Amino acid sequence: MVVLAGEWVPAWLAMSITFLVALIGVGGLGWWVLRGDARNRRSEDIGEAGPHDIHH
Repeated sequence: MVVLAGEWVPAWLAMSITFLVALIGVGGLGWWVLRGDARNRRSEDIGEAGPHDIHH
């Protein structure tokens, strides 16, 4: 059995780059969703707050 190291190295490099891009994409998507969720929760809190009495 002959091991063709010349084919394994580019394949390993390509798969490493592919997984790195996928990891960055999933992380970025998660950050985007959590940022939007935080923004929505803040806007809900503002909507539920009663009017402020400035003559306190």
